[in-house]
Amino acid sequence: MNGAELGAVLTGTGLLWLAGFGVFALACRWSAAEPHRLRDARRIAAWQRVGPWLLAASSLLAVAGAGLLVVG
Repeated sequence: MNGAELGAVLTGTGLLWLAGFGVFALACRWSAAEPHRLRDARRIAAWQRVGPWLLAASSLLAVAGAGLLVVG
């Protein structure tokens, strides 16, 4: 696997994670008005606390992959 192939894989993975995180964030916003069981509310809150880290990691992955595509 050369640099361009690795860059394409990393960029695709990072963008896919970003899209998935975007769908999750929208779903959390839309369901915010609905009453949740305590367990579900805690689970959603835990994912929302981890959200910025996931966003940063997936963005870094996409940028690193794009950099490999340019160089490779």
